[in-house]
Amino acid sequence: MTDTVSGRNPALTRVRRLARDRTLRRREGVYLVEGPTLIVDALSAGREVEQVFVPVEAASSRVVAESDASGVLCRLVDDALFDGLTTTRSAQPAIAVVVRHDVPVPDLPADGVVVVLAELADPGNAGTLVRSAEAFGASGVVFAGGVDPYNPKCVRATAGSLFRLPFAVLEGDGAVGEALGLLGASGRHCWGSVAEGGIPPAEVPDCRPIALLLGNEPHGLAEDALARCEGLVTVTTTGSGDSLNVAVAGSVLLSALAAR
Repeated sequence: MTDTVSGRNPALTRVRRLARDRTLRRREGVYLVEGPTLIVDALSAGREVEQVFVPVEAASSRVVAESDASGVLCRLVDDALFDGLTTTRSAQPAIAVVVRHDVPVPDLPADGVVVVLAELADPGNAGTLVRSAEAFGASGVVFAGGVDPYNPKCVRATAGSLFRLPFAVLEGDGAVGEALGLLGASGRHCWGSVAEGGIPPAEVPDCRPIALLLGNEPHGLAEDALARCEGLVTVTTTGSGDSLNVAVAGSVLLSALAAR
């Protein structure tokens, strides 16, 4: 079903607020997905899409047809007005309101590698790591404090992996400790990523499922979190530069762990 909305419509005001307000996203249990490709990915993954907004010029686009086929309300917005809804410099010609789909930590798959994003601050790094986690066969991700996985920038950076890979969200000052406790109780060995002093990822035992902890960009993992890890793992570099960006280091570690 398709209809047309004007600038005074409260649905558009809501979209603008959802783009910038984490508390509102949490309270209403929804978030925004921008761009036709990502919206079609969300629909294909079976995510619950509440409604889709497209500019009038895109009324005949695939995302409109896919939304209609899925029984999702698609709303046409004046082209100039639509530009003010998006969070990107170059407006993506579609925005969807999607229902949150994170799961409790105990409901993550019991096997494979679970990636714990411990107080990551940058949504681009977090999204890239979700994308790498899916690419290298991880079974799930835990957002433990820090960035909101439903931040529009994070959603874009996952390139659709957020719709397919199970993930959990823990918030508050004790989120990392809570994640360690829950994952340990589920039988996982927790390994912390450090810039130096850890073993190569190829030497991490594969006899039990593991949780790989990746720390905050400027500071790494906190000492109390490191103390609770069974072991530490490091990406060995040969150049003279500083330590790797967390998204790069995490991706290399995931690749190496998958190859064990």
